[in-house]
Amino acid sequence: MLQQTQVSRVITKYAEFLHRFPTLEAVAESRPARVREAWSGLGYYARARNLQRLARTLVRHGAPAAIPGDPEALRLLPGIGAYTAGAVASFAYERRSPLVDTNAARVLTRVFAPDVNPRTHAGYKHTWEIARAVLPRTGAATYVHNQALMELGALVCTARSRACPECPVRSVCESYAQHCAESCAP
Repeated sequence: MLQQTQVSRVITKYAEFLHRFPTLEAVAESRPARVREAWSGLGYYARARNLQRLARTLVRHGAPAAIPGDPEALRLLPGIGAYTAGAVASFAYERRSPLVDTNAARVLTRVFAPDVNPRTHAGYKHTWEIARAVLPRTGAATYVHNQALMELGALVCTARSRACPECPVRSVCESYAQHCAESCAP
């Protein structure tokens, strides 16, 4: 639900969705129209269809709807891409797994590669390489790292403005060194 949707819009819907579908089995066994109806207001209805396909796959193939913790195994499931696999592995299982959403991509490129455009294929690939390279060695530390990276991009190093004086990583930031060091001094 949180893919490309603000938390404030998801909170109420999430609780309602879980009340209606308390298990993956309930999602899998429901009619597609009922799942879409519960999803209404969130947009991107392909996510609802993918969730139901995922639930049906897990219910069909596993003991009680076990969701794998390995990012590569997650990628084999319907509707799971690189970001979602990294997020689930990192946040749900505390596995060492990179993730790159829009906010994380912005921070990673500004800090380590300000000349890279993460919206191009080559830039996207390079951003994931950076994310893997800076990942802490343990899963628990990875969880905190990934969360901090996303929050930094959402709250400090935003698309509309850079709050360089408040940024905790400005001392190692290439973009800060190139563009702000003198004019943005704290």
